[in-house]
This record gives sequence, C-alpha cells and structure tokens, in this order.
Amino acid sequence: MNKPAVEIRRIDSYDLPVIEEAVADFFKEIKSPKINHSKRVLIKPNALGAYPPERAVTTHPIVLEAIIRYFLDRKKEIWFGDSPGNSVAFETVWQTCGFSSLAEKYHLKVVNFSTLGFRELSYKDINIKVSEALFQCGIVINVGKYKTHQLTAFTGALKNLFGFVPGLAKSEYHRLYPDTNSFAAMLTALYAVIGNRITYSIIDGITGMDGNGPSAGKPHHFGLLFGSTSIPALDYVASRIMGFQLKDVPYLSSALIMDGILPSQIKIPVSFRNYRIPDADINSVKVIQKTLKYVPDIARKAFRKVYYFYPAVSERCKQCGICVKSCPVKAISWQNDTKPYIHKEQCIKCLCCHELCPYQAIDIKKSLLARLGV
Repeated sequence: MNKPAVEIRRIDSYDLPVIEEAVADFFKEIKSPKINHSKRVLIKPNALGAYPPERAVTTHPIVLEAIIRYFLDRKKEIWFGDSPGNSVAFETVWQTCGFSSLAEKYHLKVVNFSTLGFRELSYKDINIKVSEALFQCGIVINVGKYKTHQLTAFTGALKNLFGFVPGLAKSEYHRLYPDTNSFAAMLTALYAVIGNRITYSIIDGITGMDGNGPSAGKPHHFGLLFGSTSIPALDYVASRIMGFQLKDVPYLSSALIMDGILPSQIKIPVSFRNYRIPDADINSVKVIQKTLKYVPDIARKAFRKVYYFYPAVSERCKQCGICVKSCPVKAISWQNDTKPYIHKEQCIKCLCCHELCPYQAIDIKKSLLARLGV
C-alpha cells in the first residue's frame, strides 16, 4: 500500500516570509526528477470567479506569490492560469482575485485554459476535455482553497482539478452529471486521467470558507496550510480536520482506492493526528443525494415529497445575469420585472447558480426534513 505524507502548518496570517518558509519545506517532499529538470512550471489556483481575496472564495494571492518566488529563484519559466467557472471575462476574474498584479510584478505568462485548446481523455466510458496547458508544463502545482461545497460537501485539491476543464465544457458536464454521486464519478475519472501530471498540491486554509460554500458561505480563519504530493491523501486529511468523515465526501473513497492508499497509513504531523476544527459549520452542505442513497428505490418517490431542496433567486439579486448564462439546462430565464426566475420543473439541482453568483443572491430552499439534516 502507498504511504503518502501530508504536510500541515499553522499560519496565522498571510505573511509572505512565513508562507515562503512553509512552501520551501513542503517542496522538499517532491521526489520527482522533474522538479530539477523541467524548465516550465504551471501554477493553477482556485479562480472560481471574480471575488476579492477577503471573500475567501479563491486562492489568496500571497500563497501564490510564495510559490512563484520559490520557482523564480530556481530559474523556472512560470505559467499562471485557470478556467474560471462563470460567464465573467477571464481578465476581470484575474484582476479581482488579485492575480493580475502578481503576473505583472513577476512577468508571468497568464494562460486562459478555455482558449488554449484541449485534449479529450477517457476513463470508464467518461470522456473529459482537458486544457492543453496541462501538457505543456513539466511541473504542475495545484493550489486549492479550503472550503465547503454544496454538491461535493468539501472542496480542496481534487475538486480544484475541474478548473483544467475548459469553460464551456464545464456546463456540459454539470448537465450530464448533475447529482452528487454522478458528479463525483466524473471528478474521479478526471483525477484518473490527469492526476499523474500534478507534481504537488497545496490547500490554502489560512482563511477558508464554511457554511454554504463554495462561494456563498462565511469566511473562516482556520489558520492552516496543507500540502502533499498525493491529492486523495491531502483531501482526506484536510476534510477530516474540518469535521467530515470519509463517507461524507463522495469522491474520496474511490480516489484513495485508485491510488492504493489506506487512510490509516497516511503520515501527518503528530500534533494534528487527533485535531479537529471545533467550530466549522459543515452541516449546511448536507444535500439530498447523500440521504437518498440509503433509501430503497421503491420509497424514493414518496421520500422526495418530504425531503427536498431547490435554488431560488433572492431579493439580493443585482440582475447581473450570470445565473441565466451559466445554467447548463437553461432552467433560469428573465421575468418581466427583469429578475431571473428558476423554473423548478427544469432545474437539475446542480447548484451552478448558487456556486457562481457573485452576490450570494441564490438561496437554497429546503423542506423541514432537509433542514433538520435527517
């Protein structure tokens, strides 16, 4: 069995010298010869949308700066990119997240994964389009954000790989794999076809998000930075510390099994072996699919009448239209009062509208049974 290590550091604030020291320690664990021989590095942050760093939706630019400086010191050429998840212009996302100033300061090549071309890869009858950028760089650093997630419960390193899928294809995969379990199977397939190209993964949990993540939750100061060469081990340890059990994160078991990893064999610092964040709000990301899998097929129709949830546009809506443009099944349209309306009979509950709304204006309405978390 594989026995990977997960590095964890307590870091109180976005202090560049402190984070640089941690990053240098993390990267000592990289055994791949590519770290010395490859000339080009791709740094892939979480750039979900146009959110400023204080919203804790996207990777903090100081964490990225520490990584950038590490590789520039080693005379590497750096590519810096992602495929943001909504209809806002790539340049706007990069500017708002604080990434453009980094690129200008260090003269980096900024790459929009949605415009560079792609390869279509397959795993167990699941076909996935992956940006060509991934195959143009010998070293790939995957830098996620420590957050809850309405569809997958937790998002860290593995879910961040979805950013390698070009923008328009993302909507198609949300349409094809709308529920928790099918989306998790797609993520597992994505990991199966590109996981071996990821050199190292880091999760920025200095300030992360709990509650209704990945964008409408609450910023939470966790004071943690995680790193590993193993994506499944990293997500397992980070999610456990947040309070999740293995069964709560739908893609984790299959990814661990794929890599031959027993959770009990993952090496972590001694001080974190029994550590749990005491006040992380993870209850609100319990969704109907996780309960339905324990309900017999014959009872599901009746169960859905008392246990249900659906997205709804709130009065906080600013009429930006991102939800209308982003819905993969066109279940959201403009009404006469110029406010978007979600047609419940067409909605597949992929929660893209909730995830991508920059104003936290999409509420998740739940039945009493769903609110109780039964």
